[in-house]
Amino acid sequence: NSNQGTTYEAPFIPFNPNQFNSSNSNIAAYVGWEFKPAKDLRAIVGVRTEKFEQRYTGKNQQQDIVLDDEVVMDDLDFFPSANLIYALSEKQNLRASFAMTIARPSFKELSFAEIFDPITTRTFIGGLFRDANDQEGIVYWDGNLRSTYINNYDLRWEYFAEKGEMLSLGAFFKTFDSPIEIVQYFTLPGAFQPRNVGDGQVVGVELEFRKNLDFISNRLSQLSVNSNITFTESKIELSATELVFRKENARTGEKVEDYRRMAGQAPLIVNFGIAYNGSENGLEAGVYYNVQGKTLEVVGIVDRPDIYTKSFHSLNLNINKTLGEKKKIQVGL
Repeated sequence: NSNQGTTYEAPFIPFNPNQFNSSNSNIAAYVGWEFKPAKDLRAIVGVRTEKFEQRYTGKNQQQDIVLDDEVVMDDLDFFPSANLIYALSEKQNLRASFAMTIARPSFKELSFAEIFDPITTRTFIGGLFRDANDQEGIVYWDGNLRSTYINNYDLRWEYFAEKGEMLSLGAFFKTFDSPIEIVQYFTLPGAFQPRNVGDGQVVGVELEFRKNLDFISNRLSQLSVNSNITFTESKIELSATELVFRKENARTGEKVEDYRRMAGQAPLIVNFGIAYNGSENGLEAGVYYNVQGKTLEVVGIVDRPDIYTKSFHSLNLNINKTLGEKKKIQVGL
């Protein structure tokens, strides 16, 4: 694509899985301690350590970059965690927790793979490739893909009743150090690449319940409703390069903020189901509904806009029937 100041040989040849392979090893240890600092308070603390190594063998399509069982990731990490459970009563708990976790690049992401999809005509570019306009001295991505470190904070109230009934209300806050997002590859239109972007934050609330319908009528004792509803607000700080390009390519009247949504974080998730449990007649059935809010899927770059997935409503019916005296036959629909 010489008009962008970068020469890129084309077309891509079809992807050959023998062109690259990866392997990893993960040696881990965990130590934990459970104790009661007070009568109704239980604490669980611990730390997990991991020695993770990933190797890569492969080459790019032009075969001018060749790696032979090279170490592309070599990390030694410690992940502390702490959980406090306070018993408000025999059926109620108040939980507070912290945990550090990690999201590592996949084999495909941490590679020089170039995978062309003939249906969508899109190309996946491995995260080890640079994306740059060397003539103008602009580096969109340096090819240094690394893991994402996540701090998770949760606070939850929960109530347990008979027959598996429960009600819980929780709030959570997460911080992401260099999260991996799918970004459009600027010097090759129609290509997408995993990249680390600016630090992100997610805050949200979650409501979950499961209730038997026998309070309406005894005839409905085998029916129950369950639901999980999550509201999430996410934001990520734009890098200096992304902020400049978004301002340069803003629409008339558009105001570009220093933050945007994080990719893959739906602002709303709703799960709802009605289930029938007929243990005596071997019949189980359920109707389940799910919807997610409009979600940023692929991050734009320079003059290419962000790509969102629209809300998708899903309604499913599942029926399972056990047959025979010994109940060895099961039919599902």
